[in-house]
Amino acid sequence: MPRYFFHFSDGKHTFTDAAGFELNGIAAAREYATAQIREMRGAQSERGLQNWVAWKMIVVDAKGEAIFEAGFDLNTRSMD
Repeated sequence: MPRYFFHFSDGKHTFTDAAGFELNGIAAAREYATAQIREMRGAQSERGLQNWVAWKMIVVDAKGEAIFEAGFDLNTRSMD
């Protein structure tokens, strides 16, 4: 099963996922990314952080190649 890494950034700060997750393909990685973004937005909204315009999650494969980006507004863009 392929391993995907879920990094996120606001353009100034980048948080990297060193462990990654084994998932059953790109569709599963998109679902996982969407769920993680929703969870992070919910947790941060409780703390008062509401502006997500600059934030995005960059999903890379085990080779370090970007597969897709998902904005925290839940818009996605393929990297191919």
